[in-house]
Amino acid sequence: MPPSCQQIDRLLGSDPQFGDSGAIEARNLARYRLGLTVLARHFPAAAERFGRLGGTADADLRPFLYDPVLRNAFENDLVALEQHRRAPSELARQLAGVDPDAGDGLGPTERLMARRCRPWAGRGIGWAWTEVSPEAAELPLAVRLEELKQGSFDGLSGARRVTPDEAQLAGLTRGADLLAALLPYAGAGVFPHISLVGLAQGAAEDGELHSFSGGDPLPSALFVAPEHLDDPWMTAEILLHEGLHLKQFDVLRTGALVADPGHQVEIPWRLTPWSLTRVLAALHVYSHLVLFFAAAAEAPAELRERFGAPPVTEGVGVPTPGSRAAVEGGYGTSAERAGYLGRQALEVHGEALTPAGRRFVRWLLDAVAPLAPGLGAAAEPVVTAEPVVTAPPVLDPRGYRKAEPVAVCPLPEQHQLLAHAPESARFHWLNEHAWLIYALCDGRTSAEIEAAYVGQGGGEADARFAAGIAGLAAAGLVVPVGG
Repeated sequence: MPPSCQQIDRLLGSDPQFGDSGAIEARNLARYRLGLTVLARHFPAAAERFGRLGGTADADLRPFLYDPVLRNAFENDLVALEQHRRAPSELARQLAGVDPDAGDGLGPTERLMARRCRPWAGRGIGWAWTEVSPEAAELPLAVRLEELKQGSFDGLSGARRVTPDEAQLAGLTRGADLLAALLPYAGAGVFPHISLVGLAQGAAEDGELHSFSGGDPLPSALFVAPEHLDDPWMTAEILLHEGLHLKQFDVLRTGALVADPGHQVEIPWRLTPWSLTRVLAALHVYSHLVLFFAAAAEAPAELRERFGAPPVTEGVGVPTPGSRAAVEGGYGTSAERAGYLGRQALEVHGEALTPAGRRFVRWLLDAVAPLAPGLGAAAEPVVTAEPVVTAPPVLDPRGYRKAEPVAVCPLPEQHQLLAHAPESARFHWLNEHAWLIYALCDGRTSAEIEAAYVGQGGGEADARFAAGIAGLAAAGLVVPVGG
């Protein structure tokens, strides 16, 4: 018996790396705390402020992590460290005058709003951009929010933000209620990743503005055209679509999916090629839309009575005029588009994906394959050539120690350790094997590390052990003793 929509919903909402919002959020909270520790070392004047924020409980830290202005500043500070740019801390500037111990559960930017509304209270910390209170309009947070909004509107014609009325806010709530009822795992799982939701009108290159997510310019934020809030089914689809983009933004903060982002992929329903990163983002959405439309078609009478009849046909966006699909037809459903993107990602550009990226594609395609025959990922190619045997790395006999200053955050429930490499200023996620080796690199000789590795259940000290130390050294997490 093929899996039901309910089973597929649970599958897409429970994968610990890509689907489980709680696990994804836990990794992002760990990264935020460790990032604050690192920033405190580089910006001593703000160390006390960063330390207080990093020391708060998860429930109090969450509104700060997902605050769009603060998150943009946090990410910009980390990029500046990676690029070894000596620039003032944006996060410290935006946190000036903000009380991390306010205890009201609001993010600093949300607190600027004169009218406060959380359209899906209880499912996430998402809040509506109503209007900034007059007394807060000149504050750095408010000024920066407006700047980031304008940056996210780049590429749109005649774009303007719309202040929502009560009916439109109620429309957001109706759509969220429908999505959570229809898909209680994969659908409801997008809400923890949405902070700001605003209304906007304008035109994109392929027609009137429908919706968009902020991404790097305005993290954890999405915008919806107000005319799409009258139909709860349309609203639910938009919240799923844009919420999935924000969820993937959080996934990518804790693990790369693309090893070579320079690859370009031809898209039959568009005129310009997409980056491989964008292909994965679209595949993520289209795969879930296969489930959304299948579940909508099977919606029980209770949902139909409460929210009206579901859509009869899919609305995945018309092909761009002049594109191959516009001329020849095809690629008009989420299943067709997901299938094309998945094949391109795995079969044509698979070598440009990380192992996690390949698993991501297979996970999506295999999950929804029962709903769309032929959508499942192809079997792994059978390797017929003799494997290339490489000599194990030669270890320094003097031994290894952790690169200083050490900055780590353990996540034992996820069997991972987050570590920061001081020289490159990059974060690295270590699995249990790498974590064990890293813990043993405390100044012992290589022979002593090897003996301890075997004694603590790491297995035989073979090429995998040597490769583990070499990988940590290449990442800048350990250095030779005396080096």
